[in-house]
Amino acid sequence: MTADMPQESQQAAYRALLSFEADADKAMAALSIWSLPFRSLYSSMLMTADSAFSGGRFNKDRIPDVEKGGTTLARISQWRRFLSLTAAEVGNDLQHALEAVTPEMHEEIRKALVYAHFSELMPFAHRGAFQIEQIEDGFRLSYPTKEAANYEAMDVIASELALTAVEKHFRFDPAPYLRMIETWPRTIGADFLYSLRTAYEFHLNNVHEDIFVGAGAYERVLGFTHDEFTRVRAGLMAYATWCLGMANATEAGVIAEEGERQARYFNAFLQWVAPLHPRARVLGVIDQLTKVSQDRVDLILRYFQEPAVAEPTISGEGYFAPIQILGDSFLLSPRALQLMTPERNILYVLNKVDRTRYNELVSGELEPSLLAHACPIFEALPGVAIKPNVIWQGREIDMIGYCEMTNSAVQVQAKAAIPANGARMTRQVESNTLKAVEQLREFEKLPPPKKDELIRTIFKVNAENVRWSSAVLSRSSFGTVKAWQAMEGRAALNLQLLRGIANDAVDENAFDLATLPARAMKTMGGITGKCFKSWREETLDVFGTKIAIPLLELDDVEIGQCRAALLRR
Repeated sequence: MTADMPQESQQAAYRALLSFEADADKAMAALSIWSLPFRSLYSSMLMTADSAFSGGRFNKDRIPDVEKGGTTLARISQWRRFLSLTAAEVGNDLQHALEAVTPEMHEEIRKALVYAHFSELMPFAHRGAFQIEQIEDGFRLSYPTKEAANYEAMDVIASELALTAVEKHFRFDPAPYLRMIETWPRTIGADFLYSLRTAYEFHLNNVHEDIFVGAGAYERVLGFTHDEFTRVRAGLMAYATWCLGMANATEAGVIAEEGERQARYFNAFLQWVAPLHPRARVLGVIDQLTKVSQDRVDLILRYFQEPAVAEPTISGEGYFAPIQILGDSFLLSPRALQLMTPERNILYVLNKVDRTRYNELVSGELEPSLLAHACPIFEALPGVAIKPNVIWQGREIDMIGYCEMTNSAVQVQAKAAIPANGARMTRQVESNTLKAVEQLREFEKLPPPKKDELIRTIFKVNAENVRWSSAVLSRSSFGTVKAWQAMEGRAALNLQLLRGIANDAVDENAFDLATLPARAMKTMGGITGKCFKSWREETLDVFGTKIAIPLLELDDVEIGQCRAALLRR
């Protein structure tokens, strides 16, 4: 990772990459797979993702790769405009629908997934995040310095910590599923209800995330309450869990049986990995589980469903709607129902489809909600008192913290952009970080006596020579190397990192807020040390052109454990 490539060579390489990007877009549009029925193509992708999630069905020795499965689903969002061109026909059953996907088309699907990976990276190349080099058979993208790569790793890890967390794994009771597969589509009432209610209660009580919009404003802003959303989400996740339980049971049947019974089980297995269920059935289950009124359920589902082959669609930038509407049926992705229903995607969709309403009703609620979550964590720091929303000599400071015992203070600027799924959202996050630093600098320019006066006025203490620090508070991550370099000497905080600092300081008598930037970096460094594995170069074959890219390898198990340790109690 070097920064010594001549500027002219860099610009020439970028122009060549732009030209290739246009050629790749044309090659993607020309693939024959877009002539397939939507159900055939999309269900084939769900099978590919399920193979990663499960570690390979029908095998005794399997190593599940949840990260690969989730990435596969996310990259389908890069296909959305092409998927809308496919046919709406459903066919007799899924097995026949999948038979339409020829071996040549499976190879095209592989190429389309590689193209999706390339498409994820190109916006960052356009913004100058990569050093670009032309090589013999393509291009090499790399971070210009080791520092840039380190900041990128920390930013990714910060965003991973802020994801919605499931506190523990759901444990299937196989017995009711094994009974249900023998009678489906006629369900055994007791087993059906037991399976769904058990899964519903689990997801209602074990899915954790910080509310993006204050609970009091939720209904006014979105038209439904936060409690209604969490119940409907738990209902959707329970339905997905039931489908996966039925898939597991039919898989067991395939392994145990032979001949016609094995074939019957296999066909049933396919139907549960990519279930096409009547809309009325899914809504009926949600009604029975959640007791949320139908009009509220419809409002909530607007953020998680879209027409399979028509406009308007809501997917994009790593988010693919887990419910695809085909006629009077829902084509479901059980895995996506469990991965892509966090609150952040409500905000993403609203911002995408109704920017005016988002700006008028939602954006103004994000920072107050973030501060409301942060204030009690700051107050948990030993000896620290806080004052949010400070107006001082024409300046607005989101929060001031002061510890009298250490005579130290911190000024905090909170920026609560929607957590980034893709490059456009990363750009907004970075823009907000740079704005926060600009605001912090204005206060930092004040002479010490002026700052002392502020502390005396707010906290009613006789303070002099107060030692200060500054902090940027984000909902998730902060941006590229440009943002991290701008924050140098200041604390980069999200709620999870702040909780980690508070946890480490629990036995201290008084917290020195002047050391907050160093403490924040120490906490981030400690988590990074546990979760970071390596940077390695991987080569993408994008329609015959080689693109060498830097690939970040993280310890997903360790990240999950760190996230769980920082859950709000």
